[in-house]
Amino acid sequence: MVNAAKQLLRQQIRPILKLMSNEERIYQSNIVNNALLCHPKYISSRSISIYVHMNTEISTRAIIQHAFQVNKHVFIPRYDSKTMDMVRVYSLNDLDSLPITKWNIQQPSLDDTNREIATNDIDLVIVPGLAFSLNGSRLGHGKGFYDRYLSTLNKHTYTIGLAFCQQIIENNGIPMHPKDIPLNEILVAKEMK
Repeated sequence: MVNAAKQLLRQQIRPILKLMSNEERIYQSNIVNNALLCHPKYISSRSISIYVHMNTEISTRAIIQHAFQVNKHVFIPRYDSKTMDMVRVYSLNDLDSLPITKWNIQQPSLDDTNREIATNDIDLVIVPGLAFSLNGSRLGHGKGFYDRYLSTLNKHTYTIGLAFCQQIIENNGIPMHPKDIPLNEILVAKEMK
């Protein structure tokens, strides 16, 4: 029942996100990026895990660039068919040199065993999603990667979702399994319209 409701919500949200103009994506991404860069949890963090955005997600490039500039340890997701690790990248050049996956995002190769893998002591995790509620509920793409990863972190890790206005669903509007991990906070471009 919950899985079917989630799938229906995914089918409703995906076309809305695809219809957004590039200007709208950039505008909202800038608002959300600025809010994150001023956020006390970001400012105080030493190590962050952050997704490399797809076209239908808030852009994270400026955040990643800033994190390098202020000497944070930056970890990005590396997926295979069943698992996800957070793997360290050291600069924008390092990030840009990574291969592109079937999801059209860059990540370190699974064969690259020389990269540092994050332990459970990441300070801040920036989480993607298809939809969010301001109470911390999140709808992912359906593979469970982030919920499994978040369940391994220590209780001091802070989690923030980044959202376009179009991704916000009313509280309790996202069906949740007991294993779904709510986020601490959602940042959304509230100034829009």
